[in-house]
Amino acid sequence: MIKLGALLASSLFLSSANADKPVLALVIDDLGYSYDQAVKVLNLPGQHTYAIIPDTTYSKKIAQLTAKNGQETILHMPMQSTTSIKIETSALNENMTEVEITSSVKNMISEFPHIKGVNNHMGSRLTEMGYIMRPVMEAIKKFNHKLYFLDSRTTPLSKAYQQALKAGVNTLKRDIFLDYDHVNPESIAFQFKRWTEKAKANGFAIAIAHPHQSSIDLLNKMIPESTDKFEFSPLSQIIKSQQKEKKAWSTYLSHLQKDLRSSKP
Repeated sequence: MIKLGALLASSLFLSSANADKPVLALVIDDLGYSYDQAVKVLNLPGQHTYAIIPDTTYSKKIAQLTAKNGQETILHMPMQSTTSIKIETSALNENMTEVEITSSVKNMISEFPHIKGVNNHMGSRLTEMGYIMRPVMEAIKKFNHKLYFLDSRTTPLSKAYQQALKAGVNTLKRDIFLDYDHVNPESIAFQFKRWTEKAKANGFAIAIAHPHQSSIDLLNKMIPESTDKFEFSPLSQIIKSQQKEKKAWSTYLSHLQKDLRSSKP
């Protein structure tokens, strides 16, 4: 039993060999409408994840630039909101059939051949509806099983994370919105601090920001000041670390079962 414990500890140590520092994963949402804004956030120091809204003015041009730069991009999938805020015509909504949902998801994924994952744009209404999230996640899994899903958690009642797990899609949840009050730099700085505290407590934390100038200014200041204590990483690296840990546990349990069987009289 001691040997098995050592095996597990060794496996987990190896899977986190580069995780001496807590990991801060930053996602920049809402890219596609302004090329100038996109260039500014793509020039932020560190490795981050960039979420592009499909079928927008500069979506393909921005996706081509991130691919050229080797920067991680995800599909920022528009979904129905509870508010009256105008949203993209391509947005998934509760009146769509499963066939329509599947077709729409496929079309949006097809627009960006280099994406690593998907997260929801808006969606405070739709993500609360598990029976809608199920075909969304099944479609993501069907058309590219390597994609992950980030639940942006635009509502505390979101079912997206659970449905992604059920569909076998690698999934994560947003921890912090950095700039929900983007006109207030002090608020952004406070949320940045909360982000680092969550990362210290949990090993990693995921924050979402937007290409507001106030956010860009603060991130350009705070990221370099934080690199001594934190590692900035795209979401795919967190997924890989989680998969390694799951594999280590699976190996441990397999050896444990063999050990128990062999110890029987």
